Amino acid sequence: MRIQELYDLIDSVAPFRLQESYDNAGLIVGSMDDEVRGVLLCLDVTHETVEEASRLGANLILSHHPPIFRPITALDSVQHSALLAAIRMDISLLSAHTNFDAAPDGLNAFVVRAMGLTDVHILDVRDRERLYKVVTFVPPEFREQVLEAMFKAGAGHIGAYADTSFRATGTGTFRPLPGSHPFTGKEHVLARVEEDRVETIVPGRSLTSVLDALRSAHPYEEPAVDIFEEHLPEVPVAGFGHVGRLPHVMDPQEFTSFIKSFFGLTVLPVAGTFPQTIERVAFCSGAGSSLVTAASAAGAHVLITGDLTYHAALDVSQQGGCVAIVDHYSSERFFPAAMEEALRSAAGDTKLPSLYQSTVDYQPVRYW
Repeated sequence: MRIQELYDLIDSVAPFRLQESYDNAGLIVGSMDDEVRGVLLCLDVTHETVEEASRLGANLILSHHPPIFRPITALDSVQHSALLAAIRMDISLLSAHTNFDAAPDGLNAFVVRAMGLTDVHILDVRDRERLYKVVTFVPPEFREQVLEAMFKAGAGHIGAYADTSFRATGTGTFRPLPGSHPFTGKEHVLARVEEDRVETIVPGRSLTSVLDALRSAHPYEEPAVDIFEEHLPEVPVAGFGHVGRLPHVMDPQEFTSFIKSFFGLTVLPVAGTFPQTIERVAFCSGAGSSLVTAASAAGAHVLITGDLTYHAALDVSQQGGCVAIVDHYSSERFFPAAMEEALRSAAGDTKLPSLYQSTVDYQPVRYW
């Protein structure tokens, strides 16, 4: 697999267009034409992860944080030593940062699933998706084959339901013209065949792949296909932060133990005051100061995030809110597992290079 193919796969699950304007996600070091022999998935490009990649034989590091975040005019031998080490070892560097934070199956979504949250919604919506109804006409004996191919390509999802469709039986007519290769019927003779009309819902991001799957599975040389845009409220599909319900109502003591255990913490800084009972919580990996108001408006009893500015913490404590601060590293250390899950799901039958989840610990903050 070339880097370009891996980049395209990442773009399919975490479109780079979703990254924030200040971000620098994408290919940092290397060429899109380079072959990938192995990929190390990690949060940061550090001395530890560069050495780990070299030891594993991975010639590409896919990190969450871009090793070059803001424009630089020169590579400093101290400040950029890990980056220079990767370059000397011929290790390419690729990052999926805020685009993966905001992706529907990205880092934040992975964490709230792992926490067991239910009734989950996006806090700060950045992308909405149009829905389409795709209709085709197929011989009854091929109906399930065509629908299965469409479902596999992303069709048929409505809320918490999958493989949804409607079908009705009728009569189709066509007259094969010279040069055609009809599945049934003869040239110049009007054919009448029993067909099933099948229709299903398709999200905009899957429309092309569903149409390709339909045509590949359909027995006709030229299947009839109708596409209707659904005039419904667009569905939120991407954004920052999630809010949902805990597995059960907790008191402050149980909630503190739960959060410390889940994120691997010895201490849990809290801005504001815990309510007596906690059920609905919000989560934002990394720095979540900008989502304090959105979390409160969504009914979250507590916002869980990695960083909180002093003034945001002061506002929370003065206004009666509550934010649990799990530190930046701990809130995002799930990136390797989340990215591997996303890549394997998106790849399907496509063979991926070896993927390695980093196991080195480079937590920059220590508690004594």
